[in-house]
Amino acid sequence: MERLFGSVEFRTQHNPERPFVPSTFLYSNSAPDMTALEGQLLTADRAGYVVDLRNAFRESMPSSMRALERPQLRALMQRTAPGDTVVTMQLSCLGRGVQDILSTIMKFRKIGVALYCVQLGRADLARNTPPAAVVLLQALAALDEATRSERMRASAAKAKATGRQLGRRPTLTQVQQQAIVQTLADGTSVSETARRFGTSRQTVLRVRSAHAGRHGASEHLSEPSTLADGRGKA
Repeated sequence: MERLFGSVEFRTQHNPERPFVPSTFLYSNSAPDMTALEGQLLTADRAGYVVDLRNAFRESMPSSMRALERPQLRALMQRTAPGDTVVTMQLSCLGRGVQDILSTIMKFRKIGVALYCVQLGRADLARNTPPAAVVLLQALAALDEATRSERMRASAAKAKATGRQLGRRPTLTQVQQQAIVQTLADGTSVSETARRFGTSRQTVLRVRSAHAGRHGASEHLSEPSTLADGRGKA
């Protein structure tokens, strides 16, 4: 049994005297308006999925957003129960890429909800034994991961061969880092030094540590000692 609360429907607690009746839902991230959504409902009906308009969830989130972060898809997952069915028109509605789509499929599998994509036919994508379409997606994900790792290794080797620095570039120039070291050596606290150079305490501490490691002069660059009255400069 269902009841309407505002614009969102909530399934009431199951009555043990009545058998559970599975529901079919439609999710769309490709319908720009209600007219388009109604068209997708008709397409789903022709494909064999009868969906009540009240069980249709529509949103237009950017394609770059992870599927499981989309508000309406999250709301749909909260509505569904084991034994229910979710239908979508295109595979692209389930994620921004292969790995993201697989994550969405796995989420529905954990809930116990059947997941169908009209674009791919009548295979339940979320069943325990993955259909051919999901096996293909898994193979593509593995290929993408292997290719990306190989590109990263090749890029690192090329950078090393040409003497380029790996990792994130430092936000401070060498001159600025030397100035920070000198400021600390003059007795200025880490916090004040960070304020003067418009950076964070962590960055100042890293600069100090790097300099001490190179020159073995950490005893000259330590924080000023606490004053006699118990107040520090940091």
